[in-house]
Amino acid sequence: MKILGKLIIIFWLMTIVSTPIRAELRWHWESSFSEDEKRRLTSWIEQTYHAITMSVAPYPFDVHIHFYRLADTTGPVPWANTRRSDPQGVNFHVDPNFSTSQFMNDWTAAHELSHLLLPYLGRDNSWYAEGFASFMQYQILHALNLLSKEAIDAEYQRRLDKAESNYTFDQLPFALAAKKLRAQRKYPTMYWGGAAYFLKVDQALRANGGSLLKTLQDYIECCRQNSSDLNTLTQDLDRISGMDTFSHELSVFQFQPGFPKYTPQP
Repeated sequence: MKILGKLIIIFWLMTIVSTPIRAELRWHWESSFSEDEKRRLTSWIEQTYHAITMSVAPYPFDVHIHFYRLADTTGPVPWANTRRSDPQGVNFHVDPNFSTSQFMNDWTAAHELSHLLLPYLGRDNSWYAEGFASFMQYQILHALNLLSKEAIDAEYQRRLDKAESNYTFDQLPFALAAKKLRAQRKYPTMYWGGAAYFLKVDQALRANGGSLLKTLQDYIECCRQNSSDLNTLTQDLDRISGMDTFSHELSVFQFQPGFPKYTPQP
């Protein structure tokens, strides 16, 4: 009986060690909100969070959500930004007077939560981080059945066309020009030029039976918790995808002058 008891304890301990810890959303109400407002806001974030985890992979850490009240007439989420220190999360400055539908159709939650799928890569690589989150925001709205595939393709093209029309550094590679765009507060041009990188990568991966989201799934599971710079991240993504697409396109963005070219495939 003593031996059996020891075996049961050992099995129980092995089960605890082998079972992955389930990451959760953690709520922080930094301003006063009514119970109904809290319910609607948590539902909005939970649905977006679930769409990301189902489209890519569960986060390997708890995500802390901080809500601040900010009255505004321009939209439900006038401002939001990620918290990159430990614990990681997002600050949402919201106007709860907007409807649940308006919150759901707003891309901000999908954009900011997607940032956390990749490690912080530093200010000099903000074009990459913002390009990734801009690419992801419409993928997630599509996963939520809020935008059709045709609608997100049209929105990508509209954003890229507008960004290219505002790009004035034709003699510079985009990765270098991005610093100037940021200094001039031409954020949409920087964001959507960066998004072209991920559109091109996804297109190349799909032509070979993969996709960016499939590659990200394996990356989250194996490598997201590792500290990483852009070169290390690129090497990891190339290794996981079995292609050199990520490093090839990064070289194009770092050395080829002009706004990045993306041609959608039918």
